[in-house]
Formats: sequence, structure tokens, C-alpha cells
Amino acid sequence: MAKRRSRRTRLTLLACGVVTLALIVQLLRVTVLASPSYTNLATQEPETTVTLPGLRGSILARNGQVLAMSELRDTILADPLLIKNPLPEAATLAKLLSLPTAQVEHALTVKGGYSVVAQLVTQSIGSKIETMALNGVLPGINVEPGQARYYPAGSLAEPVLGRVGANDNGLFGLEYQYQKLLAGKNGYAVEQTATGNLPLPNSIVKKQAPVQGRSLKLTIDPYLQAYAEQAVAGEMQKTNAIGGTAVVMDVATGQILAMVSLSAPPLPGAKPLANGGQPVDVKRALPTQSWINQAVAYSYEPGSVAKIATFTAALQDHLITPTSTEVVPGHLNIGGSIFHDAEPHPTEVLSMGQILAQSSNVGTIEIARRLGPARLLASFQRFGWGEPTGLAFPGETQGYLKPISQWSATAIGSTPIGQDQLVTPLQILDSYNAIANGGVMVAPKLVLGTVGSNGKLSPLSSPAPHRIVPASIDKEMVHLLSGVTGANATAPDATIPGYVVAGKTGTSQKPLHTQAGYQMGAYWGTFVGMVPAQHPVLSAVVMLDQPVPIYGGMTAAPVFSQIMRYALARYGVTPTGTIDTSLLPHTAKSSSRRSRE
Repeated sequence: MAKRRSRRTRLTLLACGVVTLALIVQLLRVTVLASPSYTNLATQEPETTVTLPGLRGSILARNGQVLAMSELRDTILADPLLIKNPLPEAATLAKLLSLPTAQVEHALTVKGGYSVVAQLVTQSIGSKIETMALNGVLPGINVEPGQARYYPAGSLAEPVLGRVGANDNGLFGLEYQYQKLLAGKNGYAVEQTATGNLPLPNSIVKKQAPVQGRSLKLTIDPYLQAYAEQAVAGEMQKTNAIGGTAVVMDVATGQILAMVSLSAPPLPGAKPLANGGQPVDVKRALPTQSWINQAVAYSYEPGSVAKIATFTAALQDHLITPTSTEVVPGHLNIGGSIFHDAEPHPTEVLSMGQILAQSSNVGTIEIARRLGPARLLASFQRFGWGEPTGLAFPGETQGYLKPISQWSATAIGSTPIGQDQLVTPLQILDSYNAIANGGVMVAPKLVLGTVGSNGKLSPLSSPAPHRIVPASIDKEMVHLLSGVTGANATAPDATIPGYVVAGKTGTSQKPLHTQAGYQMGAYWGTFVGMVPAQHPVLSAVVMLDQPVPIYGGMTAAPVFSQIMRYALARYGVTPTGTIDTSLLPHTAKSSSRRSRE
């Protein structure tokens, strides 16, 4: 019995020894001979990746003034599942965020594990909240970095600049067109976190710095832009127009110094016309920025500004001379339709200058009939009508020119006087700017270039200028167009004391939307011109949509004169076309005639 007990004791001791030895070996392996994987497991904390926003590039005016910019902003988030005492926490947050306590408390008590407490919070406030969350004062609160877009000049040039959406992507305008250039590249930081997914202090284990987007430097002059917007808005109120557009261009470079696009919708309660058109005789809201850039996205029948194509082609083909005359009957019957001038008159003999100055439809049609459809259409095409301008602005339309195969029996009468075609205000300005530029077409330009973080400007390329009218013919056209602003012509209101203004009026009736024909009383009024005529430095187009009175010479021409008077003074342009810097006002001296660079 004793022997059996002794054997059992030995077996038990042996088993205990084996187990003890195994434990010692395992302890040595784990503590002394631990593998790297165990070491990592022992020291590893949960990690989270935080996005570091890459700021969107700014948009600058030609003088460097900031028109659009982004700043880092934080979003305050809550996890209601981790918040045990919402009321005191809400009171603390509300004081920091300057928000009602009840509003914050609601965000902290909604169902679920995610709630937005506040957005667009400054980084200083966001940093305070994040520190308090890390210290356990605000459990369940997290701070997410982001950015916000600001427009320091308010709504100035909004249809040109555009706007961005909630995801910082451009929605329209230059913000949309140059999205890839403006957008920054986000970075990231990998942080170790504690309970509640809160980052530990000084625990960043990996980091990729964000990259800021490139900035854009525009050709727009903010002072001229603001003045032009005021001038167009004033005339819209005076004439009850539903829309107004103006573009001012540097003749030599094609740089756009101002681009205005305003609208004035009817007041609530006004009924639209059955054909979808806008009524003429209703009260309207104050002019505001249009939802589209009408200068490039709005095409219309331009009226008599189209006569430039007939006259330049006829001069170039020696069908007329500046001193030749034309027998102009009171009306013409073409294809069964009657064409006449704005004012009835008997058959008369008019010079080329008189036909343009009085904007005679009949006289122009007589010249166009000798020119023929092929040469007339080719002239329009040389001026860029029916073709993209090269600006590539979002929503830009190229207008429309009917191919000769689609011309009706009346087209040789309607096309020369600006009907049966669609063109944008910018296309009109481009064509007249070519005449101002000695017959050389220069592409319009809105963006001078991009600017990197080093502040250096990288110019953007532009299509090469090309001649479309011989220099000798161009001089003759400028001389003929100078008569349009004479005392007995259609645009005496476009004149500027001391300067010779060359240009052309256009008055065109708006077609019906849903049926053939034109809307009674609804017209477009246009004036396009250049100054000083002897050596043009600036060109501009003004278009008013449904003004009363209807005539471009009575509505658009005065706005042209008003804007150009300001621009000539701002840039120190003398009546001979030279630049006198001593004449510059204080606001322009810092950027003396940058438009000529």
C-alpha cells in the first residue's frame, strides 16, 4: 500500500515538474526570446487615417486682387452613442460655437453614431474643441478638417467666376472650367487612437502633406468690372429690360477687361406668355447676376451689327468703294417678303457711309445681292460667326449660320441684316475687335495664366492671331463705322467728348418660342464699337434684352459711352490712342495699362 502511494506521489511530482518546465520554457520564449510579431502586438495601438485637405487655388484679378479663395475650416462631428451627459456637453459646445444650446443638444442626442454639430468652424475653435475631446471634457466629439470657398468681392463677376459645391468641385464658370488646376491634392496623417477612436497626442506614425491647387490670374479689371455692372444695371432699370450684357476688350491682346451678365426677372405674380416668351410691360425685380454668362452662352439674332460682313466683303471684292453710292428704294420684295428700313422713305441715292450711318436694310441688301450667298457666308465665317471663340468657357455656344443649301428664297434679304442666324455678344465683339485691330483677329482671353505656391505666373497659351481683312480695307471700314455715331446717324449717344467713336447699332425683334414669327414689342438692342477710332485701344459690346425703347442706339449706345468714358480715364488713353500715365487715377497707377502687356 505504501509502495503504491509512493509511486503515485512520484508520478504526480513528475507531471508537475513537466508542466512547470513547460511554463518556464514558454515564459522564456515570450519574455526573453519574444519574436518581433509579439513585440508589435504588445505595442500596437488602433490607428485611424485623417484627411489633410489640399486647399483650392485662388482666383485673382489682373491687379492681384483676390476674387475667390479657400480657407481651412473644420466640421464638428458627434457620436451620440458615446455621449452620456448631453446637456452640459451641449452647453460647453454651444458657447464655443456661438450656437443655441438647444440646437447643439439636438445634434448630440439624435439616433445613431454620427451627427454633424457645426460646419465651417475656424481652425482655432476646432483646435480647442479637439483638445477638450482628447482630455475627456467632450467625449464623443470629433473634429474633421476641411475647407470653405469665399468670394471677397461678393457677387462681382459671378457668372464669370462661377461657384463651387459642397464637395469643393466647381459647378459653373471658371471654377468648373479649371477644376483640375484649381483643385488641391489631399494629404493624410495616420494617427494612433485610444478608446472612442480619439487620436492620441503626438501619435502620428505616417504623414503625406497636402498640395495646394494652382491659382488663376484673370484679365478682369475689378474696378472696371464693378463700374460696368452698375452701368448696365442702371440702364436695365431705366428701360425695364430683362437682361443686360457688356464686354470690354483690349484691342491688341484680346484680353477681356470686364464681362457683365445681369438679369431682372418679373416680380412674383407676373404670368409668362403662352408662347414661353417674357412679357414686356411688367414690373421687374432689381437687376442681379445672371445664372448664365450671357456673353458666351446666349445666342440671338443680332440685327444690323451683322452688316459688317456685307460691307467688308463688298469692299474687298471691289463691288463698292467708301465714296460710291447706291440707289435705295423704299422697299424690296424678295421671295414674297417685303423688306424695308426703320423709317419709310422714297427711292433715294445714298453713299456707303450713309447706308451704314442710317442702318439702311434696303441699301445693305442691294449690296449683298451683288455679293451673292457664297461670298456673304464666307465673310461671316471669317469673322468667326458660327464658330467657337477659343475661350472654351463652360456653356459657351458657337451660334449658328445656315449653310447655303438651307437658305430660303428670302435668306439673301434677311441674312445680311442680322436675321436667320444666331450669334453671341462675344462673337460680335470679336469681329469688331478685329476691325479695330487693323484687320487681325485675336482670340479673346479671360485667364492670363496660373500661379503656383512660389507666386510665379505661368502664362496660358492662346491661338495665334490671324489676318481676316486686308489692312487697306480695314481702314476704310473704320472710317465708315465712325459715321454711325454722327449727329444724324443711329448712335449719337455713343459719342465721347474729345474722342472719335466707331461702331454699329443693332435692333432685332425676338422670335416666338413655340411658333413661327416674332413677339410683339420684344427686341434686342445692341451697340458694338471701338475708341479712339484713329488708333483703337479699347473695344466693347453692350446688349440689352427687351428694353423700352427698343433701339440699340437709344439703350445700348449710352451704356457703351458711359463705360468707355470710365475705361479711357482709368487707363490714361488719349484721343489719339496713346497712353499718358500722368492722366491715370490713383486706383489705376499701380497697374498702368497692364492690358497692353
